[in-house]
Amino acid sequence: MSASTTKALSLGIVAAVWAIISHLGKINLQLWPVFVGLACFVGAGGGITGLQKSLAGTISGVVWAAVYIAVATALGRQDIIDALLLGAAVFGMVYQARFPLLGYTAGALVGAATYLAMGFRVFAMNGALRVVIALAIGCVLGIVAERLSEVLGRMRVVPAMSNR
Repeated sequence: MSASTTKALSLGIVAAVWAIISHLGKINLQLWPVFVGLACFVGAGGGITGLQKSLAGTISGVVWAAVYIAVATALGRQDIIDALLLGAAVFGMVYQARFPLLGYTAGALVGAATYLAMGFRVFAMNGALRVVIALAIGCVLGIVAERLSEVLGRMRVVPAMSNR
């Protein structure tokens, strides 16, 4: 199998297995943030470096979004103030890229967007942790898919069946 085929197959397998675990295990996490974390891992280039970058980036984004929500709530949720605070949070997510571990700006923006998309109107630690856990599971599924891809890549097709 080609590298792109094994990558596609391994990502498809881990996505399906996680969906089964999530549904049958009745895990109290939404499914889509896990796939957002997986996408961030792939976008960060994969490998251990990609895992570190995607984890640090997405988690920092959740923190920035949580701080934005907490401050906006404390200041009375006024439209103009909210907009300025959101702009400040985005500035922080981009500015933190000066630190190598936090350099995956897309991951930070996606982490913040995921937290905000969950619909939290006030800061709640449980909600933030659920988003962080879901994103982290997705990032780790990326490593699992890479290892599975390596195993699939070493498999050989039986010659007698290759013409079917």
